[in-house]
Order: sequence, then C-alpha cells, then structure tokens
Amino acid sequence: MENKEDVSQTQEEGSIVYVVGAIIVVAVIVAAVLMWPKNKPKETASPTPENKVVTKPTLTKLVCESEWFNPVVGMPKYYLSAEGGDVSAGTQIECEFTLLKDKEAIIRETKVVPVVQSPERGGTTFKCTTKAVENIPQNTALTFVTTVKNEEGTTASCSGAVTFR
Repeated sequence: MENKEDVSQTQEEGSIVYVVGAIIVVAVIVAAVLMWPKNKPKETASPTPENKVVTKPTLTKLVCESEWFNPVVGMPKYYLSAEGGDVSAGTQIECEFTLLKDKEAIIRETKVVPVVQSPERGGTTFKCTTKAVENIPQNTALTFVTTVKNEEGTTASCSGAVTFR
C-alpha cells in the first residue's frame, strides 16, 4: 500500500514539473517576441521644405485676392469663402458669391462682414464665409464668381472654374 502512495505522489510531482515547465516556456516565448527588434520601413530622407514668407502687397484699391470652398464632411454642402483688402474708410464689406452654370446663376449667396485694420498693408482686410450651401450640382463644371463691394459702392471681383465632387 505504501508503494502505491509513492507512485501516485511521484505522478503528482511529475505533473507539477510539466505545468511549471510549460509556464516557463510560454514566458520565454512572450519575452522573445516582446524583445525582438521591430523592422522599421526604410525612410528616405526628404528635403525639408523652406519656409517662405509670403508678403502681401500694399493695398491701393478694393481687391478680392482669393476665393475658395470647403466641403461639409459627409454631406453635399459647401462653405464658400473669399478674402481681400480695401483702402476706403468703410467698416464693412459685402461679399456676393455666385455659382454660374453655362453663364446662368444657379446659386447666389451674400454675406456682410466687418473689416480688420491692416496698417502694414495700408488699409483694411476682410474674409467672408457663407453658411453651408446646399443643392450645388456635383461633377459639373461651374464658374465661381465672388464680387465684393465696400460702403462707397466700389466693387471688385475674382472668379475661377470649379467642379464640386
């Protein structure tokens, strides 16, 4: 009977050795994976871009310097924007955004904005942005015209061809 107990105790000790050994093997594998050097993709040295200072010219009259649009993410709506400058003593500018298809106005939005003093440019500057505009034809060539008007009634415009996608 004593011999039978020794055999079962030896089997239990053997099982414990296997379990401890398996835990050690797993720990070594995990440590090797974590410590293994990661392959980094070869990076090609790209030249660092030069920081160019863009100086805008001194203002001599009312100007529309640029116009652009930004999409509303996930929706077929767009913000129409323009910026420019003026030398008049007015306090606000009226921006009229027009989208033309075959020389016919299909969208017209107007926005009145205050001007900001810009002594370094010799006048005032402005930036107009509409509320989100809907119902703009997609994948169709359009002409984007922005007309700005100061309080004296002087106008200036900028335009370009665009396709909304």
